[in-house]
Order: sequence, then structure tokens, then C-alpha cells
Amino acid sequence: MDNLDISVYKKQMNSKQKRRMILLLIIYLGLTMFVSFINRNRIEFSIMGTVLPTSVISGIISSLCIATGLMMTQNHWYYGGILCYFLFLISLFFVVISIFASHHPESFPGFFFILSGYLINTVTILNLKKLDQEKLLSQKLIVTDSITVLYNRRGIQTYIENLVSENKPFYLLFLDLDNFKTLNDTFGHSYGDKMLKIMADRWLSIPKPDGIIARNGGDEYLIAIPCEENFSIENFAAECVRRAEEIIDLGEGKKFKTSASVGVAAFPANGSTADELLIKADFAMYESKHKGKNCYTISNS
Repeated sequence: MDNLDISVYKKQMNSKQKRRMILLLIIYLGLTMFVSFINRNRIEFSIMGTVLPTSVISGIISSLCIATGLMMTQNHWYYGGILCYFLFLISLFFVVISIFASHHPESFPGFFFILSGYLINTVTILNLKKLDQEKLLSQKLIVTDSITVLYNRRGIQTYIENLVSENKPFYLLFLDLDNFKTLNDTFGHSYGDKMLKIMADRWLSIPKPDGIIARNGGDEYLIAIPCEENFSIENFAAECVRRAEEIIDLGEGKKFKTSASVGVAAFPANGSTADELLIKADFAMYESKHKGKNCYTISNS
């Protein structure tokens, strides 16, 4: 169960970016073939009586190739950047052949254009990567609990809404620590924060299918787990209760014993929306409180 892993940011490319990438690739290949044709046939152009030699025309078109490649990187810094490097490498290979094998010194400007393109592409990739990371970090902070570094209520609600929209069955657990106020009153809020982190680590370490855990606020947690074959929600909920009642070592000789009241709701059996499921899981958790705490209750409504 991974919480807030942003390592996938570089692998996402939408359909609009894909179409733009294909168009830029076609343009790049067309320009490359055109400049190769000009160099091979030593074509010159005359504009208003001024003759442009092959080397000038080759340099102009090569610069357009470089610009097209860099546009690929701007379109998507990861896939576009890799494709740009690959195309530059191929172009550089043919330019070298043109210079030394075909004895076309007119290709020298293209050689230096491509080398400069490599440098510019590298700088562009690094800048775009940094901007992407900063953007995702800011998004992460919006849905992150500052104490436990888990998802907050907003983050897990978005996750639940996505599962509901995709019609994927899942379980939602609502966990509440018992006697948390006593800990804050006895040792202080700094030790209360430490206990919240310890409990988060304990529940994260329980073997389970993919899903996420979040701090709902105060001493409340939420866990969303997609339904999978051979997974027992009863065993998982019981293990959550067992882990909570283990004595907590807060350091500096301070220890505290707590427990957890757990409520479980299932989609679609107990609700068709995120709000309905949260209400059902919350109600089941309060049933556990009424039973005497330190237990779990699975919603039957």
C-alpha cells in the first residue's frame, strides 16, 4: 500500500500529446530528408537576385529540424526528450557520413547545429522535469496529512470517488483510536503526534492488497482496499485491532496502551457514493465503540 508515490509523473502522456508528437515526428523526418536531398544535389536558391549557397540553405533547414526536435521535448519532456535525442543521433550520423564519406563540407553547419541542439535539449529536459516535480509536489501537499505524511481526507475521498466511478468493488475501513485524549492530556500533544505516526506505520505494515491509508483528522484513520480474491476483510480488520492494542513506546521512558474501534463498509453493497460509504463505515465504527471498543464491526446495511 503506497501512499503519495510521485515517481510515475514522467510516464503519463495524454492523447493530445501523442497526436502532437506524431505530427512533429513527421515534420522532423520531412525536413531531414529535404536537407539531405539539398546537400546531395548541391542545390542553390536565388532570392531577389541573391544566390544562397547550399551550406546556407542546409543550415537554415537544420535549424528548423533542431527547433522541431525541441518542440517534441516541450510537448512531453520524458518521451519527447528521449525521441529528440534519438533523432538528433540519427541526424548526426548522416551528417558525419555526408562530410567524410560523400565529401560534402556544406554539411558542417548541420553538424554544429545538432551538437548545440543536444545541449539545449538537455537543459530543456532538466528545466521541464523540475517544473513537473514542483507541480506534483504542490499537488501532493494538498492531499497530505502533515503529521503522518499519509493521505488526508481530501486525498482518500478522491481515491474512493475514482473507484466508485470505475465501478470497482472495495472495502472502506474507519478506524478510531480509543483514549487518545488521555494521552494528550497526560504527556502532551507532541507525544500524541508521535503516537499517530506509530499507529500509521503499524497499519501500513499489515500485508494487504493495493490501496491507501489516510488520516481522517484527530485520531481517526481511513483505509480503502480494492476487493481481491482470497482476501479476508475480517482477518484484516482483526489484525488492525490487534496492532492497535500493542503497547506503544513513545521514548524517554513513556509508554501508552490504546486500542482501536473499527468500522467496515463495502462498495457497492453498503453504498453507491463516497459519502454514503463514509457514513456507513463511520456508523459501523461507533457500533464497535458501543460494544466496548477494541473490536471491529462490518456494516450490514
